Amino acid sequence: MADRIVEEVAIYRKLREMDDAEQDFLRQKRAYQKREDSLSERRHVLDDLINSEYQKMSVFLKRLDLSANAASDFFNELGRLKDQSNAEFHL
Repeated sequence: MADRIVEEVAIYRKLREMDDAEQDFLRQKRAYQKREDSLSERRHVLDDLINSEYQKMSVFLKRLDLSANAASDFFNELGRLKDQSNAEFHL
């Protein structure tokens, strides 16, 4: 009878250890999931920020291209007027 009680106590302790290990595992799993969710949210925020900056840069480059084209047109017209003035001067 005493041996049976000792066996049952050992089984109970082993079950208790297994339950504690399972609870510890579940706590770690929840903590890991929270970290994963936090990282995922940060990735979304960074992606949104990168997309926003990319759009701003795209608008800037389009405006720069328009300005460069306008400057080119201006200097071409200036050159044409200079050539026209020189031609009229030599007449």
